[in-house]
Amino acid sequence: MAVASLVLGILSLLFLLASGVFYYCVPLPLIFGVLAWVLGRNALITIESGQGNPSERGIAMAGMVMGIIGTVLSVLAFCCVGALFAGIISFGLPLFQELQRGMPPSP
Repeated sequence: MAVASLVLGILSLLFLLASGVFYYCVPLPLIFGVLAWVLGRNALITIESGQGNPSERGIAMAGMVMGIIGTVLSVLAFCCVGALFAGIISFGLPLFQELQRGMPPSP
């Protein structure tokens, strides 16, 4: 589980960077980040209980931290995109309505 957490954490951060260019990557960092966070925490619990390999503690911790970072940054990105759309709607709609009133009727 520790290695899977690390891989998912790395993918979360990579897809977070890629979501600025490729719009279809937007939900992937959140999904991968949460999975990395959960798997990393489960791996740490397994290691602390004595059932897991103690040498994988650093890997599990790194995966969990990257999952937390990916999740938090994804949520912030979603909030920024939501605020952008809200701003466009709140400022753009009255402007659009005013432009429609000021334009001559179309034939």
